[in-house]
Amino acid sequence: MLKTDNECLEFINYCLKNGIDNENILNLNNRDNFAKTISNAFNGYPVIEYSFNGRYKEKTFHRMLKIDFKSRIGKTIGIASKNFESTLLIEKSNAKKTGSFQYLKAIDLKSFYLLFKPATLRQNAFEKYAFKKRKKYIDDNTWYIYIFATKKEFQRQGYGKSLMNLVISFAKEYKYNICLETDLKDNIKIYENFGFRLVDSSIYKNCIEHFVFYYKYNKDEIENEKGFDT
Repeated sequence: MLKTDNECLEFINYCLKNGIDNENILNLNNRDNFAKTISNAFNGYPVIEYSFNGRYKEKTFHRMLKIDFKSRIGKTIGIASKNFESTLLIEKSNAKKTGSFQYLKAIDLKSFYLLFKPATLRQNAFEKYAFKKRKKYIDDNTWYIYIFATKKEFQRQGYGKSLMNLVISFAKEYKYNICLETDLKDNIKIYENFGFRLVDSSIYKNCIEHFVFYYKYNKDEIENEKGFDT
């Protein structure tokens, strides 16, 4: 079991009781499966195309993800469908940010060069921008969905929907809110259908659209809250 706090253990136990197998919860041994799903699903995403300067290298992104996940073990919880058709990574909003020291501990000598690749630097710059955009909507009662992805050949088959519905069910039961982002305009309707509200839209460097979504367990309050005008 992950070394983590009570609220995260609450979520893990909730998932285990509601159809997620222990081997489908992110750990050091299965992070490769998570990375394969995400590197497949994100092919063609604007921010990934931007990071790789229009020449997406799936194997490189896959290696970057494995390092990132290793550095996040213990603060980011990942869940996946049975055969890793779909994955979802989530963390508490007040989870400690993953810093350079954690990345250095997670990386091996053969992959050290990845820290200095233009794709990594562009990705990090975009993440700083995205963090500033979402932070006004996050408090100690909000969980942040870091990644939500389904392999292209399994999209629109219900795998991702099951994972997202599980997270929303947990949020309702334990009275948490949820924040997530996307840079793909086609995803707006998908998240709205789950009950998320688009709370911020912007354009990064005149080339990447960025959207922030918020799910409130008590929807009766959201209309009257300051800061939710789009």
